[in-house]
Amino acid sequence: MKIPSSLNRRQWFKTAAAATSGLVLARQLPAAPPAVPAARVTPPGLVQLSLNENAFGPSPRALAAMQAHLGEVGRYPFALAPELVRLIAAKEGVTPDHILLGAGSGELLEAVGMHLGRDGGEVVSAVPGYFQFVGAMQRMGAHSVAVPLNARLEHDLDAMAAAVGPATKCVYVCNPNNPTSTLCPAAELRAFVIAQAQRTHVFVDEAYLECADDFAGNTLVDLVRAGHNVTVARTFSKLHGLAGQRIGYTVMAPELAKAVRPLMTGSANLLGVVAARASLEDPDYLESARHRLKAGRDALLAVLDELGCRYAGPQGSFVFFQTGRPIAEFQAAMRAEGILVARPFAPLLDWCRITIGAEDEMELAHAAIRRVLG
Repeated sequence: MKIPSSLNRRQWFKTAAAATSGLVLARQLPAAPPAVPAARVTPPGLVQLSLNENAFGPSPRALAAMQAHLGEVGRYPFALAPELVRLIAAKEGVTPDHILLGAGSGELLEAVGMHLGRDGGEVVSAVPGYFQFVGAMQRMGAHSVAVPLNARLEHDLDAMAAAVGPATKCVYVCNPNNPTSTLCPAAELRAFVIAQAQRTHVFVDEAYLECADDFAGNTLVDLVRAGHNVTVARTFSKLHGLAGQRIGYTVMAPELAKAVRPLMTGSANLLGVVAARASLEDPDYLESARHRLKAGRDALLAVLDELGCRYAGPQGSFVFFQTGRPIAEFQAAMRAEGILVARPFAPLLDWCRITIGAEDEMELAHAAIRRVLG
């Protein structure tokens, strides 16, 4: 090879060596792997209305916060979580030691249930209802005392009070109830919780309460502030649209929080923490999502009225209605129409729970229900 006239011999050898080294490295380094297609959360061609997710998604501020912190996902959120705890505590009017963060409120239901059920006893709850808290207590040896809902498919508070006895370790109330979406009358529930909290612990699961028409008039977090033997659970999975980030919290007595904390698996994830903080600071978006959920409920109820279907009065992000046929049969028929609806809820095995989806999803669901039940 001829040395270019513009280079002396030493410069030419340096340039050639560098070029040769680059070629060797290029041959040794593996090629970048091909891009892996993103997995779909919902199977193609199906509308997911079975899991009570928020189809409207999170606040734009929450999305921006997650985007801004993507480069930090290799880090633990220990430095960021206390700021979120302080923000929640200020919102709820308590000190930070009243707040426990978890991987969704589900982790907190598990941990508190394990703690309260550690010596056996009984847990009083409604049926059909959300089972995770009761299941956690049962796994620790507690016995479930299941009280049927009343004729309106609301908690039968008188019957639940009658079921509380010396062995009762906790009364669990999911308000609005899952799967029925019914809300307890506010004054009646308040009186019930205050009375039962003098006899045992009361756990109020408010996962769907922020979706209701009157959140402020129904929340019982003030009873925790007042020192009653009450825990209130909240989640960012529902109205806040952060189900995939798994973050929730409880408001509880500091002594109980201290006892429960060792049963937690770790901490909330980093993106969930920053998204939750941003979502709390975007009340206008949350109000918009609440209005869209109400509009979706009302539109579905109009279809059910048209078809003569019975339904429970909904206040959550879903509607519970009677199909007049076994739920497995209705599920299969709706899936054939491209719509996924929820699992059976014994003993109401001809009733269906359907999540309120985005407007275009609900148009498809309305048409499918008309074809299946019309």
